[in-house]
Amino acid sequence: MTTPDTTGTAGDRLRAALDRAGLAYRIDPWPGALANIIVTGEPGNVFIVTAPDGTEVRISDDEGVTAYAPDEHRGWVALHYAQARDDIETAEVYRSNHTDVDTDSQLAARAIAAFMANRTAKRTRRHPLLPPGR
Repeated sequence: MTTPDTTGTAGDRLRAALDRAGLAYRIDPWPGALANIIVTGEPGNVFIVTAPDGTEVRISDDEGVTAYAPDEHRGWVALHYAQARDDIETAEVYRSNHTDVDTDSQLAARAIAAFMANRTAKRTRRHPLLPPGR
């Protein structure tokens, strides 16, 4: 699968912020990749950050897209999904109504990085009653 070209879109600004935050992601080119949102006639381009435990955070606008002009930006939504390809979110990681796409992208990337760090810390934390090595 080829990576969608985000040049000149709000998604390009999000991509840059995720890169600066050191977050690995993939871009789902299908419309409506946030399965609880129905999108017709729009390119999806939903950004997906996969956590070490296999869960996902999906980022787009409220309509499930990122492929629009930066000056049309009305906020990012980042939702956590317990299973890949699941259509039920388990947590809202980030939501805004910022119209400045650069600021919003930086804030979203920070929130996602913090969420991922928290999930990683919980995953590696050892239960105090278990013997060493377990």
